[in-house]
Amino acid sequence: MRVTSVPEYARRLVAALLCWLALVMWGSAIVNFCPAITDAATQGYRAIASALAAPAMVWAFWVNTPRTALVLSTALVLCGGLLLIIQP
Repeated sequence: MRVTSVPEYARRLVAALLCWLALVMWGSAIVNFCPAITDAATQGYRAIASALAAPAMVWAFWVNTPRTALVLSTALVLCGGLLLIIQP
């Protein structure tokens, strides 16, 4: 039985989507961290996320290996999720 590997572009696409998810999770953590200034934090996050979304997702296709893109984007998602979990 021959095992076929996942194509490189598919791994890079998953990494790009994980980068987008990391932006969402980190932004949610930042907005939840500052409940007193939620409106200002939300507006600031939207501006920053909009500016970073395209370069963050394209970065997965610029990096040398798809494994590096997957590992780094997964780490960013997990850190953002951890920040959401540890908040009161």
